[in-house]
Amino acid sequence: MANDAAGIQLELDMALGGVSLPAGVYEMIPGAESPFTLSNLPNKLYRAVAVTQGNFTISGNGVVFHGVNRPGVAPSDIQPVFATDKNLTVGSVKNVTFKDVAFDPTNDHAPANSNQRFFYGVGIDGLRFLNTVGHSSGNRSGYFSHIQNSRNIQVMGHRHDRMTGGYNLRYCENIVVTDFIFSDFSEAIDLDGTSKRAIIRNGVFQGTKRTQQCIDVNDQVDASIGDFSVNNVGNIITINYKTTTPDTYNEYLLNSAVRNFQVGKRIFVSNISGSQIGDGVNNPSIYIGWDWAAGNHAGSGPVCDIALENICLEDTGFVFIRECSGLVFKNITLRSVISSPGFSAVDMRSAEANADQIGFSDLDVQIDKMRIENAQRGALKISAPSRAIVNSLITRGNNTLGGTDPDLIITSLHTRAAHCSIDNCDIEGDVLIAGDSTSIAPWKAQTLYKRNSLVVNDGRFYRSTVDGISGWSGGPSGIGTAVPDDGSESIAAWAGGSKYLVDDLCRNQDRCYICMAAGVSEFSGGPTGTDERIFDGTAVWRPINGSVLWRYLDSPYSVLWGKTNRVGGTVILEGNTQNYIHGEHVDVEVGNLSAKGTVRKGVFVTRRRTLITRGRYLVSLDAAPDEKNCRSLSLTRDRNGASISIATIDTAAEGFSSFVCRDAGVRANQAGCYLDRGDIVTINSDHKGAGLMLENLRVILDFIEY
Repeated sequence: MANDAAGIQLELDMALGGVSLPAGVYEMIPGAESPFTLSNLPNKLYRAVAVTQGNFTISGNGVVFHGVNRPGVAPSDIQPVFATDKNLTVGSVKNVTFKDVAFDPTNDHAPANSNQRFFYGVGIDGLRFLNTVGHSSGNRSGYFSHIQNSRNIQVMGHRHDRMTGGYNLRYCENIVVTDFIFSDFSEAIDLDGTSKRAIIRNGVFQGTKRTQQCIDVNDQVDASIGDFSVNNVGNIITINYKTTTPDTYNEYLLNSAVRNFQVGKRIFVSNISGSQIGDGVNNPSIYIGWDWAAGNHAGSGPVCDIALENICLEDTGFVFIRECSGLVFKNITLRSVISSPGFSAVDMRSAEANADQIGFSDLDVQIDKMRIENAQRGALKISAPSRAIVNSLITRGNNTLGGTDPDLIITSLHTRAAHCSIDNCDIEGDVLIAGDSTSIAPWKAQTLYKRNSLVVNDGRFYRSTVDGISGWSGGPSGIGTAVPDDGSESIAAWAGGSKYLVDDLCRNQDRCYICMAAGVSEFSGGPTGTDERIFDGTAVWRPINGSVLWRYLDSPYSVLWGKTNRVGGTVILEGNTQNYIHGEHVDVEVGNLSAKGTVRKGVFVTRRRTLITRGRYLVSLDAAPDEKNCRSLSLTRDRNGASISIATIDTAAEGFSSFVCRDAGVRANQAGCYLDRGDIVTINSDHKGAGLMLENLRVILDFIEY
């Protein structure tokens, strides 16, 4: 077989401005010696043509570069047609363009079919692929381009067919990929490692089975992605970051330990339509966030400021959100959604298994106009949020497998002192809302509190804003936003050659640190600086404040229920959510009750389906408790002449203090608390013994309508 690589290399070396080739198939066999191993990996790279100069264009209509295995190829070898030298700094090569050329990696009849590539480039400033084609004439194989440590990259009009991978970019800046078609691939576009400023717009992804990945976004800062259609693929987009990505490209080359996580942020995904996406098990249609089972990211928050807008998918896997801060969903439609047991069509769950996860995971989401129809299970689940705004959720025909999952589930509201708002929703099924402030522990002295820890002290709730040790006594008080609680003087000085365990603390050079990974410290020096991971012998530290700062919370969590919600099923409140859900209320003056006599008075007529959440009484004159001479007060639901109890109290063991509200004893989800249109809430009172006078009695009812 003829090798055309040497001739093209000669033309390229001699040409000024580039090479225009006549149509034909060019057999590209790599050289016998590897110019370098691949970055920090053991794979060897053998190239057919060395790209050592810049300012050139390789072009030619009808030109096909056929990657051919070199003699004696090993399965782990990487074999690009074109490649730069190893580990170049950005700008070492400038202005490289491939125009109107194709790459065919097929080696179906060769004894070994290894890792064919069209291009492997490092250190380029100004790299363009214009109207290029990646097409395997045999079985699906090969990868089109790997680009590292480069900037100003444009891919315009690329067509990709029956080739395993498309574009892989790492430590790159200023990336534009537009007007593309990807067919039959394993992974189309992979922003793999820290990259900045990317636009991926205007294209089509069409696969052959529902496991193929369109776009993988790791450690990306600033991106605009969308305006494309998808069909028969696994995952449209994953937005995440890796705990294995070093801060800089040079550290990556040296395989250095990660000092700081490169958090993905400011990523906008919009205008996507498609069908036959994902499998509902291993391949959600959209995946955002980090799985803590794969590694701890304490010291750094989750991906943040992610927006998904104008997306319509049918016959699709579920959307899986592991965590995210500043997440926005706007105008999203999902129909015929596949999901595993326990997962809703859109499933969001922030990690909460331990103090590190509570401190550095998060789920802050705003939903505006979401429609979910014919899902196998429930529609929307939000677990352990710090903030959840659900506006205009529409659900229809879900639980197609015959289950009974609620269409809207919001749980673990107390975990992060969540603020939640639900309004303008039209939900066909049930709604479940759960929180339990009684699980928030009392403040303790001389205790390590990590950020976002919740405590109750003297009846007030507080959330820590930094890591530190609490004081010796007292605890937080007042209503400030930075209430000090300093027990840091108990933190011991760092000691060289000592064994430290996870969560051990030390003080070094006027800073405090917490042990992230157990180990033995160096014999001198100790942890310094502000990195999220500081290496000290075999121990790993991160900096902390030392003393705790608390933020006062006027409520351990809250749910605002709007006036325009409509629920076809039932609203279910779990834990003590009835105490912290806020909808509407009525305040009715019952008047003076004489010591003796029976009272029965209607106080509220419902206009829609209603759930009573709380009730309170108020009087203007003290009424002392008396077991022998007392009054009972009860609330009932009256429907078509039949009464059912809502709640009952009496004044036997506890009377009334003037102008102090007394709880009416309403409990969540009791049958009497659920009212239909036209039902009447009635207050009833009777006396015992000589009775007890109640002056200017008022009844206050909190309720939500649905």
